[in-house]
Amino acid sequence: MTVEAYAKVNLTLEVLGLRSDGYHDLRSVVLPVSLADTIEVERADGVSSDSGIPGDLCVKAAEALGVGARIRVVKRIPAGGGLGGGSADAAAVLVALNSLYGLGHSPARLAEIGAEVGSDVPALVLAHCLRAPVLMEGRGERVSPLPAMPLDLVLAFPGVHSSTREVFSRWRPAPPRDRAPTTLAADAIRRGDLAALAAALANDLEPAAAALHPEIAAALAALRAENPLAAAMTGSGSSVFALVRSPDEAAAVAARLRARGISSSPVCAVAIGHIDMDAKGKEG
Repeated sequence: MTVEAYAKVNLTLEVLGLRSDGYHDLRSVVLPVSLADTIEVERADGVSSDSGIPGDLCVKAAEALGVGARIRVVKRIPAGGGLGGGSADAAAVLVALNSLYGLGHSPARLAEIGAEVGSDVPALVLAHCLRAPVLMEGRGERVSPLPAMPLDLVLAFPGVHSSTREVFSRWRPAPPRDRAPTTLAADAIRRGDLAALAAALANDLEPAAAALHPEIAAALAALRAENPLAAAMTGSGSSVFALVRSPDEAAAVAARLRARGISSSPVCAVAIGHIDMDAKGKEG
């Protein structure tokens, strides 16, 4: 069976504080986007993956389901980019094996199992199943769906690997706000209000990540110079994105960024939009 493992951007990311278990309390609106790895899974007696990565989350996902699998990953999502690549792969493995073995787990149950695999996995399981944004809370284990909303974005990868651990170590609490960005963003999505959603974009980790990697600040400046609706960093970096008005604008901005050499990565500036399941992402 072959499935697509969709990357994500955090339209908002609030860090509320450090928990007693060592994780941070988070609130975020997580959006699946059309940039994707391709995952191939087959039945097997044991669990194996061709990634060669120690602690491979795809292997952990299969083990959490208690089934055998041979897993192959075709990578397109850059590592260290805040796009949830490893977690997206694990989420896709959970969904694929659930279908392949006829386990009958609901998306909510798969998300619960995903919490045993990694903090971003529950949101990406739900996003994968529903093709829609997800409200994520806690360390990532509490997830709830939001309505689908067609959005067009430009994604830029500055070509640096941003360490989540390092970025969180430099995080400092944000100044008090009248209303939480995640609440504002979720409400805007429920209303289908693009302008309000653009105004709500925020990432509490952006100052720390940009201080560690000036390339992030430079990529954001380049995006904002294009006059998008809004621009922000995703996750703990290093990828940044801009919310734009149309697919044509997204393609034009991405082309101009590539011409300026924002990054030598082939995914330095990718015009992306909402996922059309009739056109792409069919599973089988």
